[in-house]
Amino acid sequence: AGIYRSIDGGRSWKLMGLEKTRHIHRIIIDPNSSSTLYVAAIGNPWADSEDRGVYKTSDGGKTWQKVLYRNERTGAAEMVMDPQNPQKLIVNMWEHRRNPWFFKSGGPGSGLFITYDGGETWKQKTEDHGLPKGELGRMGIAIAASETERVYAFIEKKGKNALYRSDNGGENWRMIS
Repeated sequence: AGIYRSIDGGRSWKLMGLEKTRHIHRIIIDPNSSSTLYVAAIGNPWADSEDRGVYKTSDGGKTWQKVLYRNERTGAAEMVMDPQNPQKLIVNMWEHRRNPWFFKSGGPGSGLFITYDGGETWKQKTEDHGLPKGELGRMGIAIAASETERVYAFIEKKGKNALYRSDNGGENWRMIS
């Protein structure tokens, strides 16, 4: 039902928008500015919706801007922030659809995306950067806090799930397991 904020330790809550996003996977607060937040909205798994993607607010949730969007079936399934650079986020956009008798994970809208400017521009990483070729699915992503140039991604790909590692901040990848 949206994003809620509490300023009294959870005793009371105020709706701050994004009511149509349905399912939210992650909320990240910029450590340098508590009024800047990023929201990874996975969306409604049962229906198409334009209310999917990555949203950003710079005014504590009064207004929201969609900063990454692929299509009506693709939501933001994972999002991490570089602990040394809050302007850098890595996001898995995940195309999926749930039906009562079937679940489809992956599709042309899925992929790995990186921003270095707080969501103004995004770069998609592909097989040209060492990721698997073809339609990808859901991913788990982690940045090593001790060495932020090292990034891990567990990538779902039909018939060949694998763990990938980048040693240059997500620019290039290689399968490690």
